[in-house]
Amino acid sequence: MTAYLYRMPVGIAGAISRPQDLTVEPVILKSANAFAAYGLAGKYDADGFFVPLADGDTADKVKGIYVRPYPTTSQPDMVRQVGTDKNFPGDAMKRGYMTVNLGSGFDASTIKKGAPVYVVVSLDSTIDVPLGGFMSTSVSGKNVALTNAEFTGAGDANGNVEISWKI
Repeated sequence: MTAYLYRMPVGIAGAISRPQDLTVEPVILKSANAFAAYGLAGKYDADGFFVPLADGDTADKVKGIYVRPYPTTSQPDMVRQVGTDKNFPGDAMKRGYMTVNLGSGFDASTIKKGAPVYVVVSLDSTIDVPLGGFMSTSVSGKNVALTNAEFTGAGDANGNVEISWKI
């Protein structure tokens, strides 16, 4: 059993953190364009599937955040099980509170309540989260501020932190 000497983890990326204040909608996920992890921003493609952001997308493309259901396998595991030609349901948070991860090497304990949330729209070697992932600092040309989103307070030493979106 793990002993927590100072503080418990904030949460798990993609998990709804306050179930009383949210809107989550069912979506169809495209198995040929799978999310790398839970808790990433997503958009709708031309066929109406909820898919991860692509390099160069803008903040107005974000239509939801991929929710971690429990219990289930990750989307890449599901794709391996059912095949890339089969699409399946998932959930997207449209407004509410969620735990997200800012990268495993990022200490989120210094984040201040009300700080802006940035979404990664272009990758490079200095960014430790996938496209659609979240950051607490602005990187010109690599991330954009997510409208109506803010951090609700300090996170943990593993990069997990709670955000509010459209609340």
